[in-house]
Amino acid sequence: MEMRKDIRYRLDAPAVFSWQGDRRGRFQGEGITRDISVQGAFILSATLPPPDCPIQVDLLLPSLTGMSAVMRITGRARVTRVEGSAGDSWVRGFAVVTDDEHQWGLQTMQSESQFEFAGAAAAGPAMGTVD
Repeated sequence: MEMRKDIRYRLDAPAVFSWQGDRRGRFQGEGITRDISVQGAFILSATLPPPDCPIQVDLLLPSLTGMSAVMRITGRARVTRVEGSAGDSWVRGFAVVTDDEHQWGLQTMQSESQFEFAGAAAAGPAMGTVD
């Protein structure tokens, strides 16, 4: 049974994400989106956050016009599904969904180099990553 409410669009876009760990440590990772919708995304990554945890997500949308400006989607979401955490699947990634479609923010950036620091700035100092 299909549980999605919104149409998903196939898109390979860089993603940076972070979440709060059990012992107050902050974790972060990066990956590539497989698809996105108005309220969610599936992110392919070797770093997998735990299911049902709140997460900060930054997605970099490529320029469609060939101009140097790119778009960045940023916001808070919740991990709804993790795939491949047992290592028996060739797909490793996770699904995120926002509670409110207005939680995704859209910003224009002049270059992709700004993106590298965007997720890290939102996350604060990294304590490590979880695989």
